[in-house]
Formats: sequence, C-alpha cells, structure tokens
Amino acid sequence: MKFYSEGVQAGFPSPADDFKEEKLSLDKRYLSNPDATYLIRVAGNSMVPTLEINDILVVRSDFELKDKCVVIVSVNNTEFTVKRYNEDNKELIADNPDFPNIKIGEDDTLICLGIVKNLIRDL
Repeated sequence: MKFYSEGVQAGFPSPADDFKEEKLSLDKRYLSNPDATYLIRVAGNSMVPTLEINDILVVRSDFELKDKCVVIVSVNNTEFTVKRYNEDNKELIADNPDFPNIKIGEDDTLICLGIVKNLIRDL
C-alpha cells in the first residue's frame, strides 16, 4: 500500500510533488500479533462521541487492563460491552452521558476480552 509519510496539509495545500511515496503495511501496524488481535464492530451508542455505530475496533487480548483504557468486557457473565475502565472508582464508564456507568463490586466477576487499540471509521 502506498503511504505518504509527509502528510497532507489541513490548511494551505502544498504541491503534490513534495510527497514522498513509501510502503505502509497495515498488517504490520495493526496486526503485529495476529493471534491476540481481533476486529469487532460497534453496535450501540453508549460510547459516542468516542466510538460511533459501525466503527470497527482493533482489539488486543494480550495487553493488560489499565486505568482509562477502552475495553471489551463482561460483568457477571452478561453480554460483552465496550466501555472505558476506571480503576480508581471500580467502574466501567460510558462516554455518552445518556448512559449509566457500571459499578464493579468486590464480588463481581469481570471478564476482559481485550483492550481497544485502534478504530477504523468510514467517512
């Protein structure tokens, strides 16, 4: 795939002759560990404006759960959901204020399928 590393101006354009063509491997960039990487489509709007319906998430299952990460999780064997993890308050945060956050109690079972590392969005 062709990749123009010099970027494109979002202000005044520069002549196209200034662009240097290089190769960019999307597999190498986003699928560096294919056995621990999967793609999943967003189906709800609890994470708007961060994530939108039909965004495709690049999720890594080999990364450790950390504070403020966007994660794919299940609490007490419920359906998996995508939320932002808040370690200090022990809750899963919905970025959309119209949705409630999910408190994680001491007796709750949290299953994390992975950490969202990138997203693919059609314009």
